[in-house]
Amino acid sequence: MVDVPEISFTSRVATMASMASIAMSYQPGLLPRSTGDQAILTGLTSAVNYGLVAVTGSAVEGAATAVVGSERMQRPGVAAATHGIANAGLVAGSVALRRVLPPREGEPLRRATLRRAGWVGALTGITGMVASGILGAGEILEARTGRSYRRFVGPGTLVAAMVAATVLTARNRRDAKRDLLPPPVDPLPLSDQAAAYEERQIAKYERVPPLTRSLVFGAGVSAGLQGAAFVESMASEGIAHLIRRVAPSMSPFANWLGHSVTLGAVGVAAVAGLEYVNRQADAGGAAVEAAYNKQPTMLTVSGGPGSQIPFDTLSREGRRIVNMALTADQITEVTGRPAMDPIRAFAGIASAELVDERVDILMRELEDMGAFEREVLCFCSPTGTGYLNYVMMETLEYLTGGNCATFALQYSLRPSFISLDRVAMGREQNRAMLHALTWRLRAIPEDRRPRFVVFGESLGAHTMQDAFLHEGMNGFARAGVQRALFIGTPAASGWAKRWRANKDKIDPDGRVVEVASYEEYVALPEDRRSTAEVFLVSHHEDPIVKFEPELAVRVPAWLRPPREEGVPRGLRWRPVGTFLNVGVDLKNSTDVVPGVFVARGHDYRADLARFTALAYDLPTDEQTMVRVERALRERELEWATDRVQAEQLQRASEALQRQLSQWGITDLSGSLTAPTS
Repeated sequence: MVDVPEISFTSRVATMASMASIAMSYQPGLLPRSTGDQAILTGLTSAVNYGLVAVTGSAVEGAATAVVGSERMQRPGVAAATHGIANAGLVAGSVALRRVLPPREGEPLRRATLRRAGWVGALTGITGMVASGILGAGEILEARTGRSYRRFVGPGTLVAAMVAATVLTARNRRDAKRDLLPPPVDPLPLSDQAAAYEERQIAKYERVPPLTRSLVFGAGVSAGLQGAAFVESMASEGIAHLIRRVAPSMSPFANWLGHSVTLGAVGVAAVAGLEYVNRQADAGGAAVEAAYNKQPTMLTVSGGPGSQIPFDTLSREGRRIVNMALTADQITEVTGRPAMDPIRAFAGIASAELVDERVDILMRELEDMGAFEREVLCFCSPTGTGYLNYVMMETLEYLTGGNCATFALQYSLRPSFISLDRVAMGREQNRAMLHALTWRLRAIPEDRRPRFVVFGESLGAHTMQDAFLHEGMNGFARAGVQRALFIGTPAASGWAKRWRANKDKIDPDGRVVEVASYEEYVALPEDRRSTAEVFLVSHHEDPIVKFEPELAVRVPAWLRPPREEGVPRGLRWRPVGTFLNVGVDLKNSTDVVPGVFVARGHDYRADLARFTALAYDLPTDEQTMVRVERALRERELEWATDRVQAEQLQRASEALQRQLSQWGITDLSGSLTAPTS
């Protein structure tokens, strides 16, 4: 019979805590989750709790061993008693720490982090006491009967953890059913397509995994954790054994060092994986799409004839922006009014190496195109990939009759959630562009000066807002910005954080307004609406608006009563757990179907046309707005269809080329003839 090494006491405690934490992952989220998303959340929650408890528990075990002595710990009953007393002390100290550091409004992050360390300590201590009790019971039975019960210690801890997980999972599943959101609906649907979308959404928003499936799934994750815990325990024990041989004086803390090194290696591997994802995302952001691989022919877009900016430097999103530009005829067809070709200028990451050079080339582009002679200048900050919301751009172009210029500087090629390291560059780049624009606009006589507005979505809202960081509303006035529209502002935006925390001081005139929908804005008092110049549109259930690192250690305002509509009542704050819960929701924040505009999560298209007209004070009427909104949906569906067709044709062409190459045909010109009968 082969002896299977037994996992260490600390690894057993960490496994118990991580298994019990499985239930935490079944709390309702801001948005519905698929089975795959639930798997990710459950795995992450369990893994993080395992790591925290393993490191904390090994430190406690090391301290206890140092006090009692390694030899005495081998005596019957001593280990269980020592572990029990040490973990009871940890619980008492953790509770005392939380009492000494109660939550305070506006407290430093380090204070909140220290208090939440007490929570981790309490979790470790309570779990350690339960594990010590099970271990002690086994040793008592062994002493009385002369038979070893150690083999039942592992299953005993497993059963204890599973009982706790089952009870908590059942409660969280009940809360998830109670907090189901109604499915999103397009207020101006395009016939059968929208109907099919709504049917799919109804099924999605009514789906709550059955309790049995949830428990089976949790059991599967638990089994995986047992295996992972065994591997981690063996690795950390190997490192601890080496430390005891090389540095005997460090023996009491060898286990703690072993767990720290092992889990640290996992962290390094995760960072390396993220770097690989970043490189792949950069390559995707620079890729040339089949639908937009040709230089535009319009004279009023970047990359076109006579443009200062080469077409091949615009990135994937930049090429979309300039190729999808409206023409004067298309604008007139919808509005019934005379129009001109609008200006769209875009400087990609590859358009110039340095920030100052990109600002300079974009300013020259605007000058050459006559942008400063247009009625409206709209400076946009794109999302991480370089994406600019075409609903906003096209609404602006329709309602100004093309008498506008929309322009942007790219600062990243990756999706926003992995472009956080580019926020500083985006902010400084926008600030440099604002300085250049301010001086140029001041040189124009006031009666001929264009109206200057700004726009930002998602990370673009963050990087544009933080260009005015520490200036409050004065920054907008200094730069000559007359109106601003921000949608889906990330929780990490420093400017928005300061405004929300001290509105009366930063904005005494009430020029900033934040709402979740157009209807919510219309319901505001008239005096509040009349002063609004800076508009923040933020859905209550948008995880990007809620997600920030502080969620791991501090209860956010949006989880305190009274809760906003769309925030589940059953979502309870837990250290690290809530951070992971909302983090997984980021994946589902935008469920976009071309041509179907809804207002849910991080999708703001349903209200965006009306907010564009409102925020930029663009004159229109209801009939025109309805025609514009329908045209926006039709154009989005048309462009998406063109993209799919072009991609499929390109793949078919590449497959044909590969097959012909295998047949030895390299020159297709005249080599293929139609078959004759």
